[in-house]
Amino acid sequence: MQLVLITLVVLMIDQGVKLLVRHSRFDSVRLGPFGSLRQVPGRLWLHRLTVHQPKALWLWAVCACVLVVAGTAIPSLLVFVGVLLGGSLSNMVESSLRGSVTDYVCLRFWPAFNLADVALAVGAFGIGIELLRAIGEVRG
Repeated sequence: MQLVLITLVVLMIDQGVKLLVRHSRFDSVRLGPFGSLRQVPGRLWLHRLTVHQPKALWLWAVCACVLVVAGTAIPSLLVFVGVLLGGSLSNMVESSLRGSVTDYVCLRFWPAFNLADVALAVGAFGIGIELLRAIGEVRG
């Protein structure tokens, strides 16, 4: 239940922010010397590889099942699995409905990204750390 709740919260927050950005009256909001907030259409990397939408959805479903199984085997992974699934599902839903994703954080030193991308990075990093911790406990 916790996994589903976290996934849905990340999905809803990201989709809400993207909706606000798409319907904002501002073209750009400056972030000082770091960059700006502005709408930038982006494509999922799977689409850049010309993977068709049904194949991408199946790939997402298979990866999600693997993550859920891993999360049930190692309970400390559940929060990070939920965050990662929420971010990936949000980008997948938006890409399916609109044909692209809405990126809006544009830093001078990094490609444009959105909250779902942050969730993906946090989830993946957290899963990696928790797996290393679990391996250390097994060995120690």
